[in-house]
Amino acid sequence: MSRNFELMRRTGKNPMQKARENGHSDWQPMPSAPSDEPESREAEHSTDWQRIATVLSRNWRYSVAFAAFVIIAVALATFLMKPVYEPSARIEVDPPGTEAFSLEGGERGANEAEFLETSAQNLQSEELGIAVVKALGLDGVKEMSGSEGTSSEVGITGLTPQQDAALKNVRANLKVKRDAASRLITVSFSSHDPKLSADVLNKTIQLFIERSYRTRLESIQQSTEWLSRQLDDVRQKMEASNRALGQFQSSTGIADLDDNRNTLSEQLGELNKQKAQAQTERIQIGSILNKVNAENAAELPQAQSNPVVQNLTQKLAEVKAELSQSAVVYGKNHPNVKKLQNQSNELEAQLNAQRTSILGSLKTSYSASQTREQAISGAMKRATHEATQMARYSALKKEAQADVELYNALYRRIKEAGIAAGSRSSGIRIIDAGRVLDRPTRPQKALNLALGIFAGLIGGIFIAFIREAMNDKIHTPEDVMMLSNSSSISIIPQIASGSTFRPKALFGASSENHPDKFLLDRPRSPESEALRGLQTSLMLSRRNKPPQVVLVASSVPGEGKTTVAMNLALALAQTGKTCLVEADLRKPGVASEFGVEAGSGLAGVLRGLLTLDEALVEVPGAHDLTMLPAGPVSANPESVCSESMNYVIRALRLDFRYIVVDSPPILLYPDARALATFVDGIVIVGRSGVTTRGAIRRSISLLNDMQAAPVLDVVLNGMEYVSREYGYYYA
Repeated sequence: MSRNFELMRRTGKNPMQKARENGHSDWQPMPSAPSDEPESREAEHSTDWQRIATVLSRNWRYSVAFAAFVIIAVALATFLMKPVYEPSARIEVDPPGTEAFSLEGGERGANEAEFLETSAQNLQSEELGIAVVKALGLDGVKEMSGSEGTSSEVGITGLTPQQDAALKNVRANLKVKRDAASRLITVSFSSHDPKLSADVLNKTIQLFIERSYRTRLESIQQSTEWLSRQLDDVRQKMEASNRALGQFQSSTGIADLDDNRNTLSEQLGELNKQKAQAQTERIQIGSILNKVNAENAAELPQAQSNPVVQNLTQKLAEVKAELSQSAVVYGKNHPNVKKLQNQSNELEAQLNAQRTSILGSLKTSYSASQTREQAISGAMKRATHEATQMARYSALKKEAQADVELYNALYRRIKEAGIAAGSRSSGIRIIDAGRVLDRPTRPQKALNLALGIFAGLIGGIFIAFIREAMNDKIHTPEDVMMLSNSSSISIIPQIASGSTFRPKALFGASSENHPDKFLLDRPRSPESEALRGLQTSLMLSRRNKPPQVVLVASSVPGEGKTTVAMNLALALAQTGKTCLVEADLRKPGVASEFGVEAGSGLAGVLRGLLTLDEALVEVPGAHDLTMLPAGPVSANPESVCSESMNYVIRALRLDFRYIVVDSPPILLYPDARALATFVDGIVIVGRSGVTTRGAIRRSISLLNDMQAAPVLDVVLNGMEYVSREYGYYYA
């Protein structure tokens, strides 16, 4: 603290005294605004399409180069490709069991998909390929075998080298495709000779059909031979079972009346019927006899329904009626009355006798029914004993029937096999045969070129975005905006060659070469107009009280912060008294650029070797611009981080309207981070195509950690002059 008071003593005035003299009695050091985390928001003027256009315009050379390469490569490959002819043919394959005569029993569709897939695989079999090669002599065709001549030398595969090569080509160029929704199989073959393609295709199908028929015929013949042998055995067994059945019928007397009846079963059925009738009759008569006796025989239904009884009953009724009448007229002793009485007694005697006769007849019928039932039961017992032979008879009959049915089935199969073998049907039909094409199948030049153009354009766009994703450098204000979340971004175009600074290395000893005071040398240049825009942005950043002390910093060397600081000081000097502080004690160079004598400068003031007024130097040729040079390279550059530097800035606030501080890089040294806490605002400078996103992000993070002054503006330096979005139109 003693050095700070010494500094104020040597200036001759303290800050409060200077404030009173300049009419700024209410002056107080501007506190550092707390640096809250910037709100993440997207720039309102930016759209997705604009970003896409920016990416494409930035990488258009690579996109165009890739698209041109793809299009040229496709065009060359298309026009240099030898024409390929690929005819196709279609065949229909009927699975086993779909023929008119089949040994498979006609079970259609049982394994249709498996059979069709097997047929498609057989079309590509090596055996069929060998047959095609030998049938067409493809071992002598140069395109197929690689040589025009044939060889008699046979290799270990049983083929000559030419045949083996031709076989490989045939299998490689033959394509088989099965239609899952039908029984059709499409076969195609490709070669450079249209006639050869058609010949190989048709010969393959022809040999496949012949081989399928031959295989089927051999299978039928083998099945026929086996069935014939089985038929002889079945015939012998059938004859033996029939003989056994006949002998049993002769010994037992059982004979078949039809397919479902025989004599014994008929006899048992009749006995059961008769026994049922006898039981029914006995039960009915018994129930009647249990209710009626000799006294009430008149109640018998048979007596009431008997015609004789009915006649006698009627006559008796007539005689009794006449007797009653005569007795009334003539009296009981009259001869006529007695006669009628005798007739009545006679008729009653006859009626009772007739009823008694009917009752006796019923008793006789009841006894007869019992006797008949017993006789039928005895007969049934004897028949049932004989029925035990029926089990043996049924077994012999079933065995004989089964042998007959098996014999007939085998005999029918043998006849069908003979018919199928004679029909010469293979179950395969040619729907479309292969034809000689008049136009090549490949290449399709128009389609290939269209696809090449499409692929080139799409690939070029992808290349642009991939390169953009891999490029960590900032190029546009949008890049800076996404990193800093700030909408206040200034652009300084690329300065013409010969007057610009160009970094030799990002993190090396060499940084900026010859900073340029273009605001003095080229006041109407695009870069000068851009610098005035930065000045306006800073003045409008705080409407009520513009920032007085501005720190100009960059992430790493070579980004143009010194040039921006110099020209910003020149621009501010045109509106008010301005001081340019060269706070980079490690590599000073501003004083020499302005042509002033540095002396001890800021380093001497901080060390207490001279007063602030003695260190300040007027800049020649620049009105109202004073400079506080750094002085010689300091042995203690970290002194700018001390509280003495804060008192220097406070003292400068009293004499100058604007103060611009040029600092060392933020990431390499702590100087700029400490200075950021003494000022009112910060301007961060980044160079288009040089500064990395990580550097900008890390610099802002370090400043936030230090609770530094707010970032008022971010300068994108060295942007291409011809940028469409951010171009300049000055002479």
